[in-house]
Amino acid sequence: MSQRRSVVRLVRELWKTRLGFNSQGVCLTELMVSLTTGAIVLAAALETFNVLEAHAVRQHRTVANQQDLRLGLEVFEQEVRLAVADSVVTASPSEFLFLANVNAQRTTTTSVVMPGQAILAVQDGSGWGEGKTVTLCGQQACEAHRLSRAGQRHQLTLTEPVGLTLPAGASIEVINRVVYYTKRDEQGTLRLMRMVDGGASVLIGELEDAHFSYWDERGRATQLPAQMKRVVVEIKPMYSARTVAREVSLRS
Repeated sequence: MSQRRSVVRLVRELWKTRLGFNSQGVCLTELMVSLTTGAIVLAAALETFNVLEAHAVRQHRTVANQQDLRLGLEVFEQEVRLAVADSVVTASPSEFLFLANVNAQRTTTTSVVMPGQAILAVQDGSGWGEGKTVTLCGQQACEAHRLSRAGQRHQLTLTEPVGLTLPAGASIEVINRVVYYTKRDEQGTLRLMRMVDGGASVLIGELEDAHFSYWDERGRATQLPAQMKRVVVEIKPMYSARTVAREVSLRS
């Protein structure tokens, strides 16, 4: 408040002198010029700060997007390497669906399994989720079943009884339904999605383009699962003019 009164007193004295010099040798014109210059300098400083802040935000966003792209492609490569041609369900430019045991969940029976049996004694069934699809394989054939409840330490419970005889030591493993597909969000931005057994998530976001292509052993494009040897995903991020491609070979 004291500063405000001092400024008012100074202005009144300057006005009384009719733009003349006061005892300190400062006139109103000089004061206005100084205030204007200070305002211009402050505005320039704020503008510079805003520009630097915007640049830092863009740079941070670009680095984060590059990290997401790298990690997303690594996940894609690791999981697609688990697929075989016979496990491919859908192969289109916008969607690739296959079956694989992405978490390496495997166990074996510890006693003979008879037809009509739905509760299996196993070496270790802990961590196997309710509703998961599993395959049981004996010496002659395999069967697919679903778990009616989460796996237990030495027991798996099926929704339906088995139809074949399995010896002790028969192989059992989880089979996941893995889907990679493109989708646009509410703002129209393209994203590469990943879904495992119904749980969807964004793998890579903010894309201009993303598509899959499929190739046989002779390097010819194909969409027939039985002929597929390689899967290629090509991605063009919004923040870069460069298209990134990742080629993955299927298991033999």
